[in-house]
Amino acid sequence: MKKFIIQIIVLSLSVYYLLPEFISGITIDEPRTAIIAAVLFAVINFAVKPILKIITLPLNVLTFGIFGLIVNVLLFWFVASVIDGFTVADFMTALWGALALTFVNWLTDKLTS
Repeated sequence: MKKFIIQIIVLSLSVYYLLPEFISGITIDEPRTAIIAAVLFAVINFAVKPILKIITLPLNVLTFGIFGLIVNVLLFWFVASVIDGFTVADFMTALWGALALTFVNWLTDKLTS
């Protein structure tokens, strides 16, 4: 539970402060929207993503893991499409945003382990 809360805090900070500043095409209207997006993204990462990893395992093996990146991009884009006030312009913007969040997640895991 502690790791989940830390991940939500780090994700909300990175979504709100870093992504809109460094990646053009990502906009967030207010801080509350960033927190909601971070909570939804964290819940999807903990609940839905393991199931998607199992389902897409054959494609991940065939593409040497690149399909896993596409799944991350689609999940990031899904979160942006569900939440009002959080917009992602196109697929390439979602790709860069998902890469940045993947890096932040990896860094958070390393620092909290």
